[in-house]
Parts: sequence; C-alpha cells; structure tokens
Amino acid sequence: MRPRIGITSWLRDDSDRLERWAAVRETYTGAVRSAGGLPMILAVADDDPGLIADCLTAVDGLVFPGGGDVAPAYYGESADERCHAPDRERDLFEIHLARAALARRTPVLGICRGLQVLNVAAGGTLYQDIGCRPGTSPLHAARGEDRRTLIHTVRILPGTRLHAIMGVAESRVTSTHHQFVKALAPGFRATAESLEDGIVEGLEQPDHPFLVAVQWHPERMYQDHSEHLALFRALVAAAEQARG
Repeated sequence: MRPRIGITSWLRDDSDRLERWAAVRETYTGAVRSAGGLPMILAVADDDPGLIADCLTAVDGLVFPGGGDVAPAYYGESADERCHAPDRERDLFEIHLARAALARRTPVLGICRGLQVLNVAAGGTLYQDIGCRPGTSPLHAARGEDRRTLIHTVRILPGTRLHAIMGVAESRVTSTHHQFVKALAPGFRATAESLEDGIVEGLEQPDHPFLVAVQWHPERMYQDHSEHLALFRALVAAAEQARG
C-alpha cells in the first residue's frame, strides 16, 4: 500500500446553508498522489485525545493545508481588527492534532496556514496582518485570480532540510496570505525567507524526523516545477520510512 497521507479539511457551508462539507482542494490530494502517497481526508473533529490518537494511527504522514486565520487567543493575543474571523472548530482540531503529531514524531508537511498552525501549536506567535510589520510586501497577499502566478521570490537557507529537499537556493513562488510568523516556536528554525522583505517563508524542527513547513503554496506549482513536487515526495518517503 502507498503511504497514507492525512490531509486536514475545513468546514464549508452548502449553498442552501442546511448542510456543511468537509472540504479539501484537489490540488493537495493531486500533489500527494503524484508524489506516490495515498491521500486521506481528515474531517474536522474535536480535541478528544482518543480521537486525535486514532487519526494519527490511521495515517503515516500529515499535510496541514492552507486556509483562514488562526485565532490569536492560541498565541496569547487579542484579535486585531485586521484579523479575519477564525474557524474555531478547525483551530481546535488542528492545533491539538499538530501537538500530538509532534509528540508522536509523525512526518508532517505544513503549507501556508499549516505553517502557522505548527508554529502556534509549538509555542510560537504570528503577525495578524501584513500591516502589523512595517515594510512587509503586499505581494504575499496575492489576489484569488493570481493564485497560480509566481509572484515573489524566496531564498532557501543553506544547511537546512528544505534546501536539501528542493535543491535550489532561490525559488519563485505563489502565496495568498496576510498573516505570518512573528516569533518562532522553541526548537524550530527558519529555513527560507522572502527576498523582498525578509519574512519567514519556511520552518523546520531539526530534531523531528520530518517536520517541514512553507508559507507559500507548492500544491499549486507541483505539476510544472519539480522543486515543489519534491516537498511532497520527501513527505511520502518519510512516511514510508516511519511505518517501517
């Protein structure tokens, strides 16, 4: 069997508002399949420890995908007026799942919001909006219609796992976020930064078998840019190794 890669989902209202969907964009499942993994959608649930443990038992690796803002309460701040309304159900589930995955040493790839969730779950903080940090480039918050456009450049820091995976010193990327890392969580290190303004664009936990996260969206670029597919291949390889 292919390594089973769990992808966390988000709750989405149906058009008639009578039912909700547990949704995951096809770009994520497609990237995992292309990398040799079996994508498995994890529905949003509560923080019950038994349920969290069952989720991790059912998979060999995890992807924490993009999405909305993480509630500032989880990193000890009050919400700024520029912070978007959080999805508290998703926050609760993903933060507790992330903490359990860290403790269990499950291979993890975080993308955009996923990077932020991992950082917050491990004790880091976020800027709630681009405007909270003077000099931050507006290019990070690309318009929806530009989500597949390579819109700015990141520098991959040498000596990091990310550099070894991607095999490049710089990469043009697409991103659609307005929040980003303020303080790195204890034990984490930055692995990439924006050339335009120096914000953290990647992180990893060196002592973890595979915990890699990027602020951009490789799932939108994997079909045309091999260095971004390499992120998913590395996750699948780590998941296969973890299951023995």
